[in-house]
Formats: sequence, structure tokens, C-alpha cells
Amino acid sequence: MSQSYHTNAKTNSHSREIIQQSMLSNIELSKRFEINEKTVSKWRNRPEIVDKSSRPHTIKRSLTDLEREVIRVVRTLTWLELDDLVDSVLPSIPKANRSNVYRTLRGFGVNRVPEEQKEQAKKFKAYEPGYLHMDVTYLPKLEGIKYYLIKSRFR
Repeated sequence: MSQSYHTNAKTNSHSREIIQQSMLSNIELSKRFEINEKTVSKWRNRPEIVDKSSRPHTIKRSLTDLEREVIRVVRTLTWLELDDLVDSVLPSIPKANRSNVYRTLRGFGVNRVPEEQKEQAKKFKAYEPGYLHMDVTYLPKLEGIKYYLIKSRFR
């Protein structure tokens, strides 16, 4: 298995293996490989010679799982545009902003309107001036409380 190293890496799997098996002191090895003594000590104490992942092991989100689920449900029921979706969930989710709502939609894979839902995602039917158009969407119960999403437009 080949390993890819970052551009500034001064050690590779071969040199790390030498460090782990060597009887030389950390100072002597650091001079030989032109690396820091702490790096020598790190590779001596590790059981393997491959790099560890540097990605975060926990994802820190500003929205709770319940809030993310509400955003997903509202999106899949109404297929509102991103800005309209943010405006509609903002009263019940104060921490919702455009970027974390979009991140939530991408995480659930609902950031694009599917072809079969494009007709449903259209704005409103064209009416003559003077009409009030209202759509009501029933949201699932959350913690025993029933929620509604009301979308209206006055022409």
C-alpha cells in the first residue's frame, strides 16, 4: 500500500521504521534525519508507521439534531427555496441562518429539488389581484407539540 505524504514531510515509512528499530538516542536520530527530537520520540512510541488522520473525530454543529430534522421535514414537505426556508424556520429555530440551513440540506441530500417535485416547488398559482393565497403544511409532532407551516401570498 503506498502512502501519500504532505509536501513538507521529512519522514516516510522507511525512515520511521528505522527510527522505531534503532538503538541510537533521540538526539542522534534527530540529527541524522534532520527532524525534531519530539518527532523522533513520537515515532518511537507509536506501534505503526503510517500517519494518523487529521480530520476532526467529532462534528460540532450549531443546530441540534431535532432542529436539523425539522429543517429536513419542512424542506421535503414544501420544497421551499433556501431563503424562504430560512425565513420560515427562523421563528422556531433562532440559531438558523442561511449557511447552517444549507449545510443541513446538503447533509441530508435535499439541497436540490428532485425533478418529480419541481411542479410542487413552484411558487403560487396566478390569481387576479385581490386574492389571498394560503397553504398550510402540517409538521410532525415534536416533543408532543403540534406545529403548522403557513405560507401565504396576497395579490
